[in-house]
Amino acid sequence: MRRPIIGITMDVGAMQASGTYTGLTVHYAQAAFAEAVEAAGGIPYLIPLNAQAYLSEVIELIDGLILIGGSDVGPIHYQQQPREKLGPIKPERDLNDIELFKAAVAAQIPVLGVCRGMQLLNAVLGGTLHQDLSENPNISIQHDQKSAPNVVTHTIEVESQSYWSRLVTDQSYVNSYHHQVIDQLAPGLKATVFSPDQVIEAVESEEEVPLILGVQWHPETLYQDASDQLAIFQDLIQRANHYRQ
Repeated sequence: MRRPIIGITMDVGAMQASGTYTGLTVHYAQAAFAEAVEAAGGIPYLIPLNAQAYLSEVIELIDGLILIGGSDVGPIHYQQQPREKLGPIKPERDLNDIELFKAAVAAQIPVLGVCRGMQLLNAVLGGTLHQDLSENPNISIQHDQKSAPNVVTHTIEVESQSYWSRLVTDQSYVNSYHHQVIDQLAPGLKATVFSPDQVIEAVESEEEVPLILGVQWHPETLYQDASDQLAIFQDLIQRANHYRQ
């Protein structure tokens, strides 16, 4: 039996190099995502930004989908005007990721959204975002850490009996690299993991088929040293195997 193929979305930018390749457009993703999928037993498949041209073929190929982090989600996708502290947006990436997500859900493919990925799926499903942490009056801890990505900085509170409680431990430590947070939760999603100041750290869909999970921290940089972070990717592989059958 072959290992499940996990689609991984990609970012877009200009090549940061000297010489011939300077400024060329590149599609990219952190190597840690592919490595985490491999460690969990899957085959990573990087999906470029022109995937809309062959979307049905991509959906036929993959058994699971990871929406990775990156730039801010355009507020047009949650019916807001841009405010002063909105960061850079990439409209072409938003559209690509949104179409991939919608197609995956329609095909009942399991989805994991990480950081921006969680924010994006919340917006697509009808929720909203705080465009900057400063818009949330309850913020009392650092959510955009200055430490290295593999350093954990704050604890999480995991609701018992939630799907996430099967994967991560209550009061365990995670990293934190974001300046936006979920404001209004989308219909059909449940917030089941929180930071100490009650920022939504993880969501799960009310429907288990397809099960949609979103996480605000970055498990791809923690899985080598924390079994519960690896479990997030192992769970995706397990769900992808079930989907393929």
